[in-house]
Amino acid sequence: MNMPSGNLIRIGLIGAGAIAQQAYLPMLREIRGLEFTAVVESNESIRAKAAAGHPPFAYLGADLDAAMNHVDAVIICVPNHLHHPIAQTCLAKGKHVLCEKPITIDVRDAETLLRMAEARSLTLTVAHVRRFFPAVKKIKEIITTGTLGALTGFDFREGTVFSWPTVTGFTFDKEKAGGGVLMDIGVHLLDLLFWWIDDEVASFQYADDNLGGLEATGEIQMTFRRGVTGHVKLTRLAVLNNFYTFYFEKGVLSWNPFTPRRIYIRKDSNQTVSIKTEKGAPVRDLLLDFSAAIRDKRPPFIRGEEALQALKFIEACYSSRQAIPMTWLKGVASQ
Repeated sequence: MNMPSGNLIRIGLIGAGAIAQQAYLPMLREIRGLEFTAVVESNESIRAKAAAGHPPFAYLGADLDAAMNHVDAVIICVPNHLHHPIAQTCLAKGKHVLCEKPITIDVRDAETLLRMAEARSLTLTVAHVRRFFPAVKKIKEIITTGTLGALTGFDFREGTVFSWPTVTGFTFDKEKAGGGVLMDIGVHLLDLLFWWIDDEVASFQYADDNLGGLEATGEIQMTFRRGVTGHVKLTRLAVLNNFYTFYFEKGVLSWNPFTPRRIYIRKDSNQTVSIKTEKGAPVRDLLLDFSAAIRDKRPPFIRGEEALQALKFIEACYSSRQAIPMTWLKGVASQ
């Protein structure tokens, strides 16, 4: 059965760590049409924290299979390497899946999940939540309508000193995370880039500072088939200007994902205009879209195929990796 029996969709949370606590737990009780019925979490203290302040769950424990009897859909918030096996189990049981990004850490595993969801007529979506910001949708409109003329290029920079309150520390484990800053921050950035531009990559060059572990800084030079060229820089080691900048025939547009309500546009006059959009509630809107896709039997706003596109590109980057010049290493070697 892949449709809820009544008006409410029973939803379970698989994993109750940092992202679940910050993003999903505050929202799950507020979404009309969703009944929050189960939490699966192996850590007892984290499980207790997730349950605090909520009415009793139909299932609260560490057994994924036991929870399946109490849900129609799940939100998967576990370390990256567990996305595939847990999503596979849930889809095999006929449950709709909203998975935290990245969809998996392996392209073949992601393709398997997409085939399973399609064969069973199940909803599979991925939490690329930035797409739900009103400003992000406004940028898409500006590009599509040609308000500033044709898009010619872009320069995206995003970097902060890593401070995410990870519970398991998996983000520093190559086998569990699947990659460093490109797989973490980069999957958000690339999802937006590919959605905005809506074109195939013709050529690219990727370089990072991976010395055998996980990259903390990465850079990409890209050219799309219709001729748009650009540069991406990501880092966990420093605060960058954190602007996504587009160059058009008739102006320049910039947006900062950390101040997401404002879009900055500079036209030929060199006067910059700030456009303030609605605040938005991306996690709420993600959950509303997920539940509506299930109920209306329609594709979700973020389809699994789109998440796969970003993952395929990341995999291609890692397989063609070059080293970022690190002059300090030469200095150490010469001593």
